[in-house]
Amino acid sequence: MKTVYKISALILLIPTVCILFILGRISLIEGYNIFEPYIDTEFGENYTPEKFELINKEFTEEEVLKTVGKPLFIHRDTLTGEIELTYTNDGFLRRKSNRNYDIEDFAWYRSSVHFDSIGKIIRIDKGWSYD
Repeated sequence: MKTVYKISALILLIPTVCILFILGRISLIEGYNIFEPYIDTEFGENYTPEKFELINKEFTEEEVLKTVGKPLFIHRDTLTGEIELTYTNDGFLRRKSNRNYDIEDFAWYRSSVHFDSIGKIIRIDKGWSYD
């Protein structure tokens, strides 16, 4: 009888362990890396999250550029006149790193400032993206 229990336990245990490994790997896709949080985030020149935290809604575009530095991208909406300064981007790990990771896509930190047509900040967008 003990042999039957051991065999049935092994029959259940092996598939269960395999399923747990698969689910564990899936949960890490676009997950937050606790050891290197910004591992998959490309930063603009001279950008730091600490500098970005200094921005408030009263800043002008020139003050933002002086405080944070040159953005990675500048998007100008020709219809509305709005301007978006984007300081961070996704996909740094795959494009720039020569380290070999089993999982190549982690959460990234987004940082952008949106101005209206008269140069007033209408939105400061920052936070973790899991896309």
